[in-house]
Amino acid sequence: MTLDRALEISYSNSIELKTEKTTIDKALGRILSEDIISHVNDPIFDNSAMDGWAVRIEDCKIGSRLKIIGTSQAGKNSPQTVSKGEACRIMTGAPIPKGANSILIIEKSEEDNGFVTILDNPKPNYIRKKGENITIGQTILQSGTVLNPPEISLAATSGNWEVNVVKKPIVSIISTGDELTHPSSELNEGEIFESNSFGLTALIDKIGGKAENFGHISDSLEDLRNTLNLASEKSDLIITSGGVSMGEWDLVRKIMEEEGEIKFWKIKLRPGGPPLFGTWNNTPIFGLPGNPVSSHVVFITLVAPWINRIMGTDEHKGARLGNKVKIRLKNPVKGAPGKICMRRIFIQLEDDELVGYVKTHQGSGNINSLVTHNALTLLPPNTDGSIGQVIDAIWLN
Repeated sequence: MTLDRALEISYSNSIELKTEKTTIDKALGRILSEDIISHVNDPIFDNSAMDGWAVRIEDCKIGSRLKIIGTSQAGKNSPQTVSKGEACRIMTGAPIPKGANSILIIEKSEEDNGFVTILDNPKPNYIRKKGENITIGQTILQSGTVLNPPEISLAATSGNWEVNVVKKPIVSIISTGDELTHPSSELNEGEIFESNSFGLTALIDKIGGKAENFGHISDSLEDLRNTLNLASEKSDLIITSGGVSMGEWDLVRKIMEEEGEIKFWKIKLRPGGPPLFGTWNNTPIFGLPGNPVSSHVVFITLVAPWINRIMGTDEHKGARLGNKVKIRLKNPVKGAPGKICMRRIFIQLEDDELVGYVKTHQGSGNINSLVTHNALTLLPPNTDGSIGQVIDAIWLN
């Protein structure tokens, strides 16, 4: 089926996560479960954007001399009123004295004997007006927003210390295959180091989930069944790696056909065509291909949107693993019959334009190709990309 149809089916088999309260110093990357409103105006009072002099603009002509009546400092008591022919020294962030309506920056003045001489025109726009950024009661962050550093700073500015967030989904990761061994082990003949569970764990962490890495298990239906049962008891989602193709030892597909519930199997995507989605003991499960590039691509295009959806967010507000951009190809890129083709390319800026290069071969087992490149093409089915053609791509974060 198409990727869009696969997403539609997976979205219709969603789950609801619980929420919890956290303080903003521990909220980086968390997703709001409720809107945040401001408890204050920002700025709280009219204040100066510059170091200089608070003056009445009607008193100021170049060469005028104004009497200095005091100083306005941030965090101190409000200064006295500025009257005709007077100026108040003011620091950045300090409150504007009554009567003043403009700021003369310190570099455009001369101070002498209790007076200041005007050397340039003062600026009314150097005054930050009360509430010009946000106002009391205003919704400043919406439910579903990821709390990145600017959002956390805004929450603090508005007087919010505790926020309500979605609990991190617990995602169990299971890698299958007799040929796999842990990277800390010595390789025996016919073995390879297992890598997918570690890459998928990192992707889960990056998108805001909590991964439970079960490591790799042997090609045994009994071992797979026991591990799936255990994972279903402690997880919101299960992700398997390998075992979903047509081979005799593709046991994930086999056990799901016989004992689980499959919602779909195979999508029109290259690389990553044979994933499945369904439930095991009522726990959602994505079965990803064993080739490392394929597992990453399917996670980015299929699993990550589903996780964003259950956390109450979307591609605009949620954690993104990439951004859709238009690029001009510098190399020809072969498409795929009947499938969306996601070749690896390297995007950079050239002559005020984003361009894409192919640096290494495109085998789905070549995880190095995801390191040497930073993007994926979005070639429509039955479409090759030619040199100079502008195409859509996902620029990976």
